This record gives sequence, C-alpha cells and structure tokens, in this order.
Amino acid sequence: MSIAPLSSALATDVVLDDIVAIVNDGVVLSSDVRNETAFIKKQAGSNRQSLPDDAELRDSVLELLVDQEIRRQHARKLGVAVDASSVNRAIERIARSNNMDAIQFRQTLRKEGFNYDHFRRNIEQELLLQRLIQRDVESSIRVSEQEIDDFVDNLKNDSEEQQRYRLQHILIALPSSAPAADVESAKKRAAAVRKRLLVGEDFAAVATATSDGARALQGGDLGWRTLQEFPAFLVNAVRQLEVDAISEPIRSPNGLHIVKLNDKQSGDQSQQTETLARHIFIAGNDDGIRQRLADIKSRVVAGASFEQLAIDLSEDPNSAPNGGELPWFSADQMPAEMEKMADSLKPDTLSEPFRTQFGWHLIEVLDRRTNAIDDDALRKRADVALRQRKIEQQTERWIRQLRDESFIEHRG
Repeated sequence: MSIAPLSSALATDVVLDDIVAIVNDGVVLSSDVRNETAFIKKQAGSNRQSLPDDAELRDSVLELLVDQEIRRQHARKLGVAVDASSVNRAIERIARSNNMDAIQFRQTLRKEGFNYDHFRRNIEQELLLQRLIQRDVESSIRVSEQEIDDFVDNLKNDSEEQQRYRLQHILIALPSSAPAADVESAKKRAAAVRKRLLVGEDFAAVATATSDGARALQGGDLGWRTLQEFPAFLVNAVRQLEVDAISEPIRSPNGLHIVKLNDKQSGDQSQQTETLARHIFIAGNDDGIRQRLADIKSRVVAGASFEQLAIDLSEDPNSAPNGGELPWFSADQMPAEMEKMADSLKPDTLSEPFRTQFGWHLIEVLDRRTNAIDDDALRKRADVALRQRKIEQQTERWIRQLRDESFIEHRG
C-alpha cells in the first residue's frame, strides 16, 4: 500500500532540464542558456546597455554557449586548461582596476545581484579563449620593423592619423570561398540588419541579436582607436563616416561588416594627458544613492571638506583613507564612465553624481598634465596595436573554422 503514492508521484512528468544543442560529443542545456541570459541581462542593466527582445537574446546566448563548448572540447584535446589560481589572479586585476581588493569586489558583485560563481566561470572561459588564441593564432602573427616605423611616423606627422574614432561593429560571417548562394544570402541578411539600424533600432541591441563578431554581446563596441588600429578594409569607410552615421556593408575575407561612428577626437597621439582626481564612491545602483551624493555635493559647494567627506563616507577602500584621491591616470586606465566624466571637467570642478558598473561616484578633478611619449614607448604601442589588429582578424577566421569543423544540432 505504501508503494502506490510513490508510484503515482513518479508518474508525474517533471522536466528538470533538457538539451537545446548537441555539440560534437557535448551538449548545451536549457539551464545553461537561462543562467547565462540572466547574467547578461544583469550586466547590461548595470552598464545601461540595450538588449534585443528575449527571443533574439536567447538565440545569441545559445550560439555563445555553443562556441564555448567547441572551444572547451578543442582545449581538452590540446591539453590546455585554466587553473583556479589563474582565475583568482584575473579577478584580482579586475578588482584593482575598480579600486577594490578581491574580497571587496566579490561583496560588491553580490550586493549588485550578480552570481559570483557564474562570474568566475565567465572569467575562466575568457582565460581559456586567450590561451587558445595564444597557441593557435598569436604564434603565427608577425609585425615587421617597417610596419612599426610607418605607424610611429604617421602618429607623429599625420594629423588625420592622430584622430581617434569610436565604432560599433556588426559582422555577418562569410568565408572568402563561400558559394554564390551563401554570398547572396549574407548580403540580404546584412541589408536587413542595416535597415533595422536606419529606422532607429538601437545598435547595441541589434549587434547583440545579429552579429557574429567577438564583441556582439558587448553591443559591438570596438572602443577608441586610431585609423592604423583598424583593419585595412575598414579605414576608408571610417574616414568617410560622419558621427552617428552607419556604413554600407563592407566585405572582407571574414564576411560583411556594418559599422557606426559614435564619436571621434582630435589630438596628438605622441602626447599623453594624465588626470589627477579624487572621488567619493558608494556601491549600489538605486537612485537613492544618487540623491545621497547630490546632497554631499551640496555640502562641498557650501564649504565642507571633500577630503573629510571622502574619508567618512566613501566606500572605495583604496582612495578613502587619502581623502578620495586617485593615482594619476590616462586613457583606458579607469572605467570608461569615470574617464568620460573626468575629461569633461576642468581642474577644481565637481561632477554631478554618475554611475559606473558597480556604483555611484562624485568626482573632482584636481589637476591635469601632458607628457610626451618617448620613441621607445611609441614603438611598443605600435607593436601592440598592429599585433592586436592582426590577431582580431585571424581570430574571427579561427573561430569560424572551429565551428565549421564541428557537428552542431539544435533542438527545440
């Protein structure tokens, strides 16, 4: 008699998980897609990045996880692995870039609602990808002394080459040897994507939904670059674009590319501008924190000591004991939102409260200086930029090749 209720319970269909893709001898589970989608939504909310609708986002996340599974299997065959200490060191570097130690960074992530274990897994995947690229891609990359000479000469003497451009990018992947039918299909897909952009859809959301590029889930943002740091096939298109304009599809050996010019800056790239600033940081993302910082700003304007308020109130453990003062910093050394705000301020000027990924800030610029970059440093920068440009192009081909050589079956 005691067995009957148990049998009845077991007869009820309870689906704990299901397979949404088979990848060679591995699988991607629906729970994997749900968890990654939730993490990306949380991250996008913190970064105020637009995302596509749930169906398009799910498809993009599924393709991301398929690529990760392919790389995991490839790494296993090669004996390439990432140990826990490497992940810990990477997280410590990220924490330092946000003026925290690893424990404080972990606490802030959890306070913001991020799953820390999931964050660690994503860092592990990034490190695994880096190691595979080092082995399979970087080992074949060469930068000549003549290329470095030309790069440095242009930075010093060509005013156009001294400009920096910020682009967003969408790739419609297409092998250079693709048959005519595939080329035509890719052109139609690119035209449809560009039409969505021209009628006003957000570029980041469309990139997340449609791009085959490595930065799709970051909204296709390529960051700030000089012309020489772009692949050669993009240079003429970038030159001709006005700010906020969207290019026609551009063909390369990797496929069709659509880019948008978000901004451009003039400046002598052989000079480096550094900023000295101090800030008050409060973790969290609600508007109540913004009002707290607005009240703090009013107190400073009325004569209160910024230094003492930072000591008493700031949650940045590194700068608070120094009255909120940060080390001198130049481009790409602070979170993008902080650099943008600092660049907009004159010395002895207070900002309005503003957000970065991990909380709210009030910043005051104290001083600014410009230093010449010596020839050795310029040559090192040229080598890094040229090498990175070649690695990016070759990596896209490498990822596509791994995928083409894999068995992939989507389910449901």
